[in-house]
Amino acid sequence: MKYPKSQYSRSIQDQDRVSSPFLVKYSAVATGKTGKAYMNVILTDKSGDIEARIFDQVPKFNAQAVKDAYVQVEGHAQSFNGRIQIHIKNLTVLREDEVESEEYLPASFLNPEKIYAEAKAIIASMQDPYYRALLESIFVDDADIIERFKRAPAAKSFHHAYPVGLLEHVVSIAKTLDFLANHYAPYVDRDLLLVGGFLHDLAKIWELQYEKTTDYTTEGRLIGHLVMGAELIDRKIRSLDSQPGRLPAPFPVEKALLAKHVVLAHHGKMEFGSPKEPACLEAVIVHMIDDLDSKVNAIRVFIEQDPNPGMWTLLNRNYERFFYKPEWARK
Repeated sequence: MKYPKSQYSRSIQDQDRVSSPFLVKYSAVATGKTGKAYMNVILTDKSGDIEARIFDQVPKFNAQAVKDAYVQVEGHAQSFNGRIQIHIKNLTVLREDEVESEEYLPASFLNPEKIYAEAKAIIASMQDPYYRALLESIFVDDADIIERFKRAPAAKSFHHAYPVGLLEHVVSIAKTLDFLANHYAPYVDRDLLLVGGFLHDLAKIWELQYEKTTDYTTEGRLIGHLVMGAELIDRKIRSLDSQPGRLPAPFPVEKALLAKHVVLAHHGKMEFGSPKEPACLEAVIVHMIDDLDSKVNAIRVFIEQDPNPGMWTLLNRNYERFFYKPEWARK
């Protein structure tokens, strides 16, 4: 028996009766002001996320509404602080063969093959034979990396947090770095900039798991994508050096150090996770363009998805401000 998807999170309105299956993205028990336990739940489907609360039978539902579980939800919607919440009265855990999984995974609005072709064209334009061979060994020769790269989000929640988001983010940055390399010539190395643009976040293909909801892998939690990215550079350079005729000479030590530095420094400050702060112009630029592209995407998506009618969004908790909504974003 299949449980049909009859309601989607983005279409639920205040006072709607809710009776539909969802995928649990997050759940946790909290304590209210009166000392009574309740559950915070985030439900998701291909249209997006919606908050939910469970106030009764918390011990029972805490064992059922677990992350990545499909659940049939019964309840009603209510507006709270300008956002719709579902007050769940009952839920039933569903088996995977009782749902159509594509109804619960975010649908990509991007064309990965088109964006990947742009990535390969930029790599092919590189002049430095060592840096170009390094990127080709990753983005042209490695089928597993390419397959993951075409599917992965760039983050769990903050920016480009949807399928193909990592590819979109990387190519957007590479295009910007290409422009800036010409603007700041001859003081910056275009190909080193591109190495940083393409590799700074690539290890997120292993840092994150994204088959259902997006979360960190064990390797991601223990090591992180900055160090994993530097390790990838080391592995690929050793492989290139072992292939007769692949490089004009052994991969230069200085170039390898600079490539790893740009990746390790791209968060900008140690308190933000970088083991080293940017110590060359290329690292400074990669850090700043990564930060810019991330914030532009995060704010654009927030404005686009904001449910508030009129010219201003609801409060953005990350930035602690309201954002003006241009004509294209107004409901």
